[in-house]
Amino acid sequence: MRASAPTAAADAGPGRQRRLAPAGPLRTGPLTGELTSSLIGRVADRYGMERAEVLRQWSLTGSPPRHPGGGGIRPDGEVVLNEAGRRVLAELCGVDPRVLGRALPAYAADGLAKDSGSGSVARARWRAAQTVAGPAVFGCRSCVARRTGRAVRSVLYRPRWQRVCVRHGRWAVGGGRWTRTPTSRWSTWICGAWRRWWQRSGGGR
Repeated sequence: MRASAPTAAADAGPGRQRRLAPAGPLRTGPLTGELTSSLIGRVADRYGMERAEVLRQWSLTGSPPRHPGGGGIRPDGEVVLNEAGRRVLAELCGVDPRVLGRALPAYAADGLAKDSGSGSVARARWRAAQTVAGPAVFGCRSCVARRTGRAVRSVLYRPRWQRVCVRHGRWAVGGGRWTRTPTSRWSTWICGAWRRWWQRSGGGR
């Protein structure tokens, strides 16, 4: 059964931020290395809402990065938060802020250092992930489902070559889609090569 959606706070008058008051204990844990914007998208899914609705909890600056030539919105758009904004995210996730700080590379990014607004207002600023904490790739949906119980899209800070999921033998083909590798032999080879490189580089320690 889908969890009930949060409700707008009673004092949200005209021109004010529409603050969500969780209707019950809903927990959305972060994935290691996840973009903050990706976690917000999963929070929206958890509440049965659009991400744009949840983003109204923050006073947003800027726009999501787009593909060159007037293309669509890029999936690696990131948001950086001020201290009040980080508290709002922790409340919506039902997670200790220290947990978010350990899992989200951009959680404490100083992207609002020059913001002259009130420190009590939850603020966020759009950035490209590459300018915050490095390149980003789509996460394996099977891994997300295994971890959270929901096969939803996620975006993680990872080097570009980490587009192979060793556990599930899948390859990221773009647009958030993952496909099984062409043959079981090829899957075994590419996943094995990736695993060996990872171990030699010290990742397996």
